This record gives sequence, structure tokens and C-alpha cells, in this order.
Amino acid sequence: METKTSQTAANPSIIEGINLYSIVRDVIRNLWAIVLGAIAVAMLVNTYTHSKIDNTYTTKALFVVTSRTSGNYAYSNLNAATTAATSYSNILNSSLLKKKVCEDLGVESFDATMSASVVSKTNLMTIRVTADTPWNAYSIIRSVMKNTAELNQYVSKDMVMEVLQAPAVPTGADTTSRTSRRQMIRAALISGVVLTAAFMFLSYKKDTIKGENDIDEKLDTTALGVLYNYNGRKLKNLFRKKKNKLLVTEVSAGFEFVERFKKIAALISTKAQKSGAQVILITSVCEHEGKSTVSANLALSLAQQAHKVLLIDGDLRRPTLNSLLDEKGEFKTAKPSELLENPIDLINSIQYDKKRKLWIMLSDKKYSNSTDIVSSANMSLLIEEARSIFEFVIIDSPPMSLMADAEVFADIADMSILVVKYDMVLAQDLNDAIDSLRGCHAQFIGCILNQVRSLPGERKAVVGYGGYSRYGRYGRYGRYGKYGRYGNYGNYGHYGRYGNYGHYGNYGYYGHYGAQAEQTENDDTEE
Repeated sequence: METKTSQTAANPSIIEGINLYSIVRDVIRNLWAIVLGAIAVAMLVNTYTHSKIDNTYTTKALFVVTSRTSGNYAYSNLNAATTAATSYSNILNSSLLKKKVCEDLGVESFDATMSASVVSKTNLMTIRVTADTPWNAYSIIRSVMKNTAELNQYVSKDMVMEVLQAPAVPTGADTTSRTSRRQMIRAALISGVVLTAAFMFLSYKKDTIKGENDIDEKLDTTALGVLYNYNGRKLKNLFRKKKNKLLVTEVSAGFEFVERFKKIAALISTKAQKSGAQVILITSVCEHEGKSTVSANLALSLAQQAHKVLLIDGDLRRPTLNSLLDEKGEFKTAKPSELLENPIDLINSIQYDKKRKLWIMLSDKKYSNSTDIVSSANMSLLIEEARSIFEFVIIDSPPMSLMADAEVFADIADMSILVVKYDMVLAQDLNDAIDSLRGCHAQFIGCILNQVRSLPGERKAVVGYGGYSRYGRYGRYGRYGKYGRYGNYGNYGHYGRYGNYGHYGNYGYYGHYGAQAEQTENDDTEE
């Protein structure tokens, strides 16, 4: 493993190895699972509660208690009601009353509780009966009311009780609904917290690249540069049909965005001049990592530094640079299939962008036999011809997980660079890709960490540029097409877990790419 030098930029979103943005983003992405999980647990608790709790039902009757001798004297009536409530509380659960109720209902016994209470500061008395069924509660209280006159003899012969509110059959259980609702809410909250903590832990343990420190610690390489991304969208941008292009030559490109690429271009230029390298391959492990945008901006930055640069769209299955650099259709696109016949004709299809001072070879067609074209001897002749004309040739290749094209290009190129998207690909798979690139002819010189994000309000220091904040507002790299998440192109070597392109054929001295399988062209969206 080579010696690593740290070029770590300050990043407040990483606190003692914890990347807050990554954790928050993963929790938000899985919020639907957290909510569904909490609802499911709450429903299970509700079912369990209803099966285990014995429901009880209560009905009541309201009486006005007065004294015959005192007339309407309020104090005497209040005193009579208090006396009646105290006496009835004892009588209602006595064996004498229960015997009478059993005789009225025609049962040997019943399971119910009865009580009497005074409404505060009034001469109103409430009798309540609680039983295991609504009808039992209603039947028992009706029997009690039937025997009220006889019960009054045990309380006071001077007391008169008149029914103010007759009892009714209970329509709902006393405690189950309230208890079940409380338990459901408690269970949902607890399960939600547990699931959130679980996703936070899984996010923390996910072995992806979340900062320049991770490249030094987890990958067998160093970072050539770090490119930040916007950590929030302005409301006005949501209604724009046309998004700003992510190019250093655009007026909307900010100072920091341009300076980042200038610094990366200067570093790569220095390394290339020391080793005599001219052809530089830009690739990634997976789609949506922003390699096409990085390739275009690197070529533009080198051109701005007075270098004669050719940018080649080598992704023949998902050409992207055409939509990025030639939205108006001003340039003639190349036909790579002509390489199989005459590579000199293809040299003539190279276009010069006067505005950007960049030579480009674009393609707008999708070729299912891209590996045949890339691995042909004529492609090598084309690159050799380009070496004699240009100082630098930048090749934007397909992702390594999708096909063998990137490694074929790596055997033609002089240098290779891997674009790594923030918190996307596992470190183990990145190291496998680095090992594969190191096994090719091109010298692998490092990674470019792309689309690094942080929580709102956090600022990132720019190494060497005075601590300017945030590149994020300059957009989302790699949103010029849709490969899907990792593609559906079959298994290719140890990258099979990301896609299924099958095995690639015997291409002369490129024979280590395996036996070619038939491929069908997928006319889905571009990378």
C-alpha cells in the first residue's frame, strides 16, 4: 500500500467520525419504513390489548334527594344526599341487595360492582353499576331502582329520591378504548425511536466514503480533490424547467467551483508532465457518480490553462457529453462504428468549440457492441493519432461496474482517475476497482471525491483558497441521465453485484476480458 499524505479540508459535518448529513439523509430516506413499522407495532399492541383485557361496562342513574320534613331547605337536602350516598355505598354491595337482584334477574349470582356518590355541592346522588356486559349492567341498575323504596327504609324514612336521569344501556367499554389508545401511541413512539436509532446506526456503520479522511483511511489511494454539492434547493429553482449547466465556463459558475477545478487540473497537469502522460481516463465504479461532468470540467480547466485538449465521450452505450456540451446541436457527432473501417475518417469528425477553446469528439448514438469498438485496433490508432496532435486527451469512459470498456481504455491511456461519489459505493468495491485500474497500462493517480454534502448552515473550508464556503449551490453532478441504481447488465467480474453486462470477448491482446456475450441495446436514459 502506498504512503498517503493528508490533504484534509475542514468539514464541520463530521464530528468525531460521525457524518451528520449522511445519517440525517438516510433517516429521511427511510422515514416511510419507520412510519410503517411504528404503525404495524401499534396495531399489534392494539390487537394484543383487546385479547388480554377484560372489558367492563358502566351505566348510571341520577337521583334528586330531598327531606320530607325540611321541605326545600338547602342545607337539609345537602345533608340528606350525603347521608344517602354514604348509606347506599354500603347497602349496594350487601348480600341482602344482591339476593334481591338475583331474584329479579332469575340468576344465582352476578359479577358486578355498585357504588353511590354525591355530585359536589348539590343534593344529587349518582348510582353506578359496572358489569361484564352492557345488558347485565343495565339490568342490575334497573333492579336496584326497583327496590329503591325498600332500600330507603334502611337509610332514612324521611328521605325522598326522585329519578332525574334514567339509566341507559352502555354503548362502549369503560377502560379498554382509552387504555388501548394510550398503549398504541406509546408503542408507536417507542418503535419509531428504536427504528430511527437502528437506521442511524446502520448509516454510521455503512462503509462508504463520506469525506477526504475516509479516502485516506479506507482506500488504497489519495484524493486529488474534493467537490462539494448543494445541501438544499431554493424554492425558485423548483419551478425552473431548465437547470444551470455545471460547467466552469458558465456565467453561473461561482468562484469556488471554478477554483476547485483549476486546482485539480493544475495538480493533474503537473503529474502528467512529470511522467510524460497525455491520455487521461476518467471513470467511476457506478453510474450517477458524476464522472461525465468531472471529465468535461477537467478538460475545460486544462484548456483555460492554455493546453490543447481533446475531450472524447468514450461511453458509447450511454453518451452524456453531447447533452452537456452541445444542447443546441451545433457540433457534428462522431460515428464510432466507422472505427471498424477507417479511423482516419473519425479524426475528421473532431470538432473545435471556439467559445470554450476545447476540442471535442461527441457521440449521440448508443452502441450495444461498444466493447468491440473500444477494444478494436483502430481505437488504439485513433488515440495514438490524437497524442501527436493534442497535449492532453481526456476520455470519459463508462462505469466499471457496467462493462469492460473502462479497463480497455485503461490499457490505452497513460493515466487513470476514479471519481467517487459521496456516501454511495462501498469502500471494498472501490478498492477492487482501484486494484483493477492499477493492473492496467495506465498509471492510476488517485480519486476525485464528488458531491460531498453537509447539513444546512455548515461551512467547508477550501484548502488553499482562504476558507470560502460551499460549492453545493453549483448543482448536482451526474443528473444528465438514468442508469438506474447499479444497472441491470449482468455480472462482470467482481463488479457483478452492481450490474449484469455479462462477459466480454476476446479482443486481441485485450483477451483477458473474457468471452463476449450477446448484448441488447437498452434505449433508456443516459448516465
